[in-house]
Amino acid sequence: MNKEEADENDFFKDMLIRDFCKSDLHDLLDVARLSFAPEFELTGFDVDRIKKLVNQAFGPIGRIFLGFSKIFGKERFKFFVAEVNSRVVGGTMVTKHGRIGYISTVMVHPAYRRKGIARRLMESALNYIHKRNMRRAVLHVVSTNVPAKNLYTKLGFKEFEKITYLVSDTDSLSELENIEGVQVRSFQKDDINAVYSLMKSSEDPKHLEILDFKKDDLKTPLITRVFHLFRESRMVALYHNKVIGYVQATYTTANEAGRIINIQVHPKMRGKGVEELLISSAINEIKKKIGVKKILGTASLKRPELIVAMERLGFKKHFELSGMFLETTCLKNM
Repeated sequence: MNKEEADENDFFKDMLIRDFCKSDLHDLLDVARLSFAPEFELTGFDVDRIKKLVNQAFGPIGRIFLGFSKIFGKERFKFFVAEVNSRVVGGTMVTKHGRIGYISTVMVHPAYRRKGIARRLMESALNYIHKRNMRRAVLHVVSTNVPAKNLYTKLGFKEFEKITYLVSDTDSLSELENIEGVQVRSFQKDDINAVYSLMKSSEDPKHLEILDFKKDDLKTPLITRVFHLFRESRMVALYHNKVIGYVQATYTTANEAGRIINIQVHPKMRGKGVEELLISSAINEIKKKIGVKKILGTASLKRPELIVAMERLGFKKHFELSGMFLETTCLKNM
């Protein structure tokens, strides 16, 4: 064994992958700032909001809620951290969406990269997904992040989609004229069947399959309502009283960008201004409620008409994400 291999072995002896605890927050916020600086420059990062969420989770109500969720197999998320010499130097989170384990915020402090920490975090996340009997692991990674993509590929992940991120200042959005016969209003509970049918007809079938999309996914999760993880504004577009469009926008505080996360328009109505009308209506709603300055939107590269619509409103492309997945049948040998 050479010196480099011996040093690596000693490093792994000192490294611990474990569950996040409240006292990790200071170190973890430092890692997040260093890991996602370009993204935070666009989206904002409200540290006070994060601290409030952690205090809620570790408070009396949070402990009871999360404790019972775990007991009854309803644990919604799991956060792992990497610790070296009593210092948190990395982390990642798994969020349960039905039978899917979504892996996000894989981060390692720059001073500790290329030492196998990201791989160990990913292996812990994948083992958790496997033990919880989830069907597959899914993640998104910035397309230009070659080291991360290489790691995920080595672990068995395969690409299934590409998404572009677009950003706009809310004050620079273009004004729109109404479309004859089209009405936009707030989403109502009675709309859920129509919106579900719309999603099935308008979204990429591969996307729905990989994410195991179900009608219940259109409902706001209980944990979101309990901890106020975010607020949302949902709108539908009607044409002759039939739902032909849907948009979901989320927001947190005025210090962070609002997000347009789901835009659907019936294939026969695309490219006629419905996309712009929905997006503009949702943005105006959250502007009135929270006063956000920036809006971040996502669009699949398979939806060029949606990208064009967003650019007409004043959005500009910033980076692309690759969606990747791994079936749990591939995890048994890990």
